[in-house]
Amino acid sequence: MQVKLIKPKKVPGIPLQVKGNFHDTESIQKFENIHEAELKYNILKQRFFEINKWGNYSKENITVFTLCDSSGNIVQRLPLIGDYIKILLSEIKNPKTNDYQWVRIDMIDKTNPNRIMMQCRPSKLPRNEFAGKTVHFHSVNTTSTFVISKGNDYVKMAIYGRNEKPNQNTDIISSVKNMFIALGRVVGSSKIQWKQLTDGMVSLK
Repeated sequence: MQVKLIKPKKVPGIPLQVKGNFHDTESIQKFENIHEAELKYNILKQRFFEINKWGNYSKENITVFTLCDSSGNIVQRLPLIGDYIKILLSEIKNPKTNDYQWVRIDMIDKTNPNRIMMQCRPSKLPRNEFAGKTVHFHSVNTTSTFVISKGNDYVKMAIYGRNEKPNQNTDIISSVKNMFIALGRVVGSSKIQWKQLTDGMVSLK
């Protein structure tokens, strides 16, 4: 019996998978006609750029997303290249800076009228890019690309993770912790969390 290996999808604008783990998480909402799909896509675009509200659309998921500017200040506006997103994966009272997973927005592509892409990668703390250590359980070579798109009768949100490896650019205790967290996400918890987010975002009826 031949085992079929699952390969990452080849999607325009998504980095090639070279090393480590990956995931392709996609959710689609169908509609009756192109007019309804267009209306719902406009709502999805608004949701997509309101990063601070992402947790509201992810049922049974306690993850909190917070948009920060290049200095690390929380902002209530559209995201920009160079901004950061700090992610709290579990309920922590009075969380400290290092309790968050930090990613930096490297790319926002709105050139295609039927698709918007935003790409992030694990980062050091704001204002500490040259001297600090990556504050994320994945390495800096990992990318997460968030994509929304529309067709004639549907809207879609996808998250494509590429080259996911544990972050070793930190102290020994954190390195071990990152390995366990990354392993846990390989076996399914991350996929479930991302799927809850994409399902919630396209739930537009």
